[in-house]
Amino acid sequence: MRVCFFAPVSNRRMLEHAEYYKQDIDILRELGFDVTIATSWSEIPWTADFYFVWWWTWAFLPILKARLHKRPVLITGTFDYRWPIPGYDYHSRPEWQKSILRLSLRLSSANVFVSQLEYLGVTGGLGIKNGYYVPHVLNTDLYSEGIGERDDIVLTVAGLQKPSAERKCVHEIIRCVPFVRARHPSVRFTIAGEHGSAYAELQTLARKLKVDDVLSFPGVIPRDCKIRLMQQCKVYLQPSVYEGFGVAILEAMSCGAAVVSNPVGAVPEVVGDAGLLVEGRSPEILASVVNRLLSDAPLRRDLGRRARERVKTLFSFERRKSALERIIRDIFASR
Repeated sequence: MRVCFFAPVSNRRMLEHAEYYKQDIDILRELGFDVTIATSWSEIPWTADFYFVWWWTWAFLPILKARLHKRPVLITGTFDYRWPIPGYDYHSRPEWQKSILRLSLRLSSANVFVSQLEYLGVTGGLGIKNGYYVPHVLNTDLYSEGIGERDDIVLTVAGLQKPSAERKCVHEIIRCVPFVRARHPSVRFTIAGEHGSAYAELQTLARKLKVDDVLSFPGVIPRDCKIRLMQQCKVYLQPSVYEGFGVAILEAMSCGAAVVSNPVGAVPEVVGDAGLLVEGRSPEILASVVNRLLSDAPLRRDLGRRARERVKTLFSFERRKSALERIIRDIFASR
């Protein structure tokens, strides 16, 4: 059976770099589908038996072709239903965009949300009946604990486009570096992620604060390098204004890192009691909790152990595979 996997990305390398795309492609292939990958209208086949779509925003493109031949469509991803600040969520969109999103929700055979927060918000707020909750997951054999002592590294993974850098509080992370270095002069900070529109100003800020010698921006790094950093860092630091899930947080947890974030969006669902979720995102607050972890090796080890166990128990690859297999089977059985 032929399935079209559609994700509207500008660079096809994202399908390998972003774990959530890759894992769903792998799942579809393991379920026996012949997978055709499309990233634009012209690449979407007219004759697929089933359409697996990432993101509701552009789902109307494959839906048009699917509806013509009466083929089923499954849509998944983060919906961004309601943010704590206006400007980026569903409610802040123009009415015509909201209408398209609602139409995609109604015309799809299944809407698969990656967090309970969004599942409850969208199904309750918009009256969607064909909603499912299936979280992001990881291959915990691949994202494994490291061996030996961890290095004096505080790691963050975040894209450095302005909206992403602001949402993930990258400026505040840089401003916290001097406060951490005052207590732990050997520590180094790494902020990995695509060099986007905020990169130049972040570099300028680091130079202004005289921390550019202990702060690196390696850009997009291969998966094996990312895993190695997550296995080696003493603290994984990802404050945030909002997270529809928090995949990088989950990855760091699976690698046994001590995680620091904020109790926003779906982060509490992911982290539970296996990390430190702090109220506030000021440089002083971030530095205080990072310093606490750097000074307390038993606490770091305990959080890392609990984090890995939580991922293995709640977010294993097999969980999403089994859930998607069941949903797809039910879609075809009901036709």
